[in-house]
Amino acid sequence: MLGNATGERKMTRTAASPVDGDRPCLAALLGEAAETVSQIGSEVAHYCHKLRDLNERFREGRFHLAVLGQFKRGKSTLLNALTGEPLLPVGVIPLTAAPTFIQFGEIPRIVVSYQGGRPAEEFTGTSADERSAYLRRFVTEEGNPQNGRGIAKGYADLPAPILAGGVVLIDTPGIGSAYRHNTIATLNFLKQCDAALFLVSADPPITEVELEFLRKVRERVPRLFFVMNKIDYLSDAELEEALTFCRRILAEEAGCDGGFPIFCVSARKGQEAGAAADSRQWVASGMAQMESFLVDFLATEKFNALMDAVSRRAMDLLDAVLMDATIALRALELPGQELEEKITVFEEALKQAENERRLIQDVLEGEKKRIAGFVEERARELRQEGEHFLKELMNRGSPSRSDGKFTKADIQRVWAEAIPAFFEQQRELLNERVKARLVECLEPHEQRLGDLLEMLRHTAADLFRVPYRPLAQEEALEVRKRPYWVLSTWNTDPLPILQSMDQRLDGLVRRNVENIRWSMLQNLNISLAGFARRTREHLEETVAATKGAMEAAHARRQTHAGSIDAEVARVGTCIAALEASRAGLAVFRSGLAPTGEPAGSTRFTAI
Repeated sequence: MLGNATGERKMTRTAASPVDGDRPCLAALLGEAAETVSQIGSEVAHYCHKLRDLNERFREGRFHLAVLGQFKRGKSTLLNALTGEPLLPVGVIPLTAAPTFIQFGEIPRIVVSYQGGRPAEEFTGTSADERSAYLRRFVTEEGNPQNGRGIAKGYADLPAPILAGGVVLIDTPGIGSAYRHNTIATLNFLKQCDAALFLVSADPPITEVELEFLRKVRERVPRLFFVMNKIDYLSDAELEEALTFCRRILAEEAGCDGGFPIFCVSARKGQEAGAAADSRQWVASGMAQMESFLVDFLATEKFNALMDAVSRRAMDLLDAVLMDATIALRALELPGQELEEKITVFEEALKQAENERRLIQDVLEGEKKRIAGFVEERARELRQEGEHFLKELMNRGSPSRSDGKFTKADIQRVWAEAIPAFFEQQRELLNERVKARLVECLEPHEQRLGDLLEMLRHTAADLFRVPYRPLAQEEALEVRKRPYWVLSTWNTDPLPILQSMDQRLDGLVRRNVENIRWSMLQNLNISLAGFARRTREHLEETVAATKGAMEAAHARRQTHAGSIDAEVARVGTCIAALEASRAGLAVFRSGLAPTGEPAGSTRFTAI
């Protein structure tokens, strides 16, 4: 843990880097395996592509770290201090509902992307002040009220050392400002982050609003770390008291046990120290220890988890290609007539598999209609709920007026403030229900597809008397995916002046519900079409690798006019090389730290 009464912090290191010593390099192993697979033949080409894709994902792995906290806790100042450039706007103006992704780039630049496919804008500028002023136009409520420009996200490339290892820092809107819908959008977005820094400050201490937000954050983020900012406003005794209070509240009210670090920093002092290149003040601000932790521990943890997933998936792929390559070798060694008989037997199994695939597709069409019907029914209910919600706001009255009544302008303003949060929450709830129905619908068919593919591979293995190696389940290696910010264009614009308030209310509800209904149906179509495509592709891959191996062997026999010794030797050499690659991966995996204890991690201890 971090922190004592004086604010001094020390750290101890354990273990070595996960890539040093005598263990083989994962990237080299994957490259060698892919090259060997490419030499076997076109029938196993898709395995080669998958191995190369794994290698690319491994090389481009990124770790997404969001910075969260209440409005005015100092998130932007903290990020400016970490990156060494005063890029992010600071002050009293809150961020709009669009995040800023700060990633490594040799040349500083800003890229702003828009909703709806509009081309992105890029800006380099000649100074940090120019880039900050440009960014302010898009990511603050002052420059872009309620995201009227339709910004999807902002990117900032900076040559900061903390970013060089693949960490992407994400600035998010603060909770507790006048823009309540930002909190909901932030929560939806967090499901796609790897970790988060939760920022509190020493003065004032953690609030109920922050605790409520924190409870929801913990459900969505796998790793969470805490930062106590503004410690320069406290004496040593006050800091110790604030730390004790914060830990107790986090444990009692948010369910956080004692096994988490709290970084004590002054982001303002850190930013000043960075600008002045004052290393002593940088350490005194607490930023040096937090930076070291983020670079060393988080990057190592990300790297270790990524290596584990990639190496495990690579071994699964090599198991599959080894079985198919061995079938190809056995097929080469068989007499021509016997090989043709086995191909005929396998073709009968293929017909059965294709009939089963078509049956699955027919059943899914019926499921699609049922889920679409549920969306339509829920949309009708939501229209009624939306009307009730907006009428309650309209009839509530204004406490600031002597007559207690809202003017039309007051009603329009109240609706504009309330609509984004209400409909974003309803969209998220409906999305979860539709997703649950989709999972319930697709899971048995995923199992049927897996059984179908295994039946084909079992048949091929039995026909050629080779060891059966099951296909591993596909893993979602999301390391290339960048988080996206869930935004919807909620209709809060003024409607024709001649309409009555009831007509305006009806129009607002109708358009916003249609926005939700349309997006749900689009997602449903995309999900089921994607499943159908994957089913077809997996079947085609299995056929290419099994029947393809048989047919390739048959063609090679004919090409070599009865003398196939050289071809048998070539395939045998490839199999031996693949066995060596797999053994290398096993050695590599044996050196990885157990789950939850990353190799080379840095631990902080209380002094």
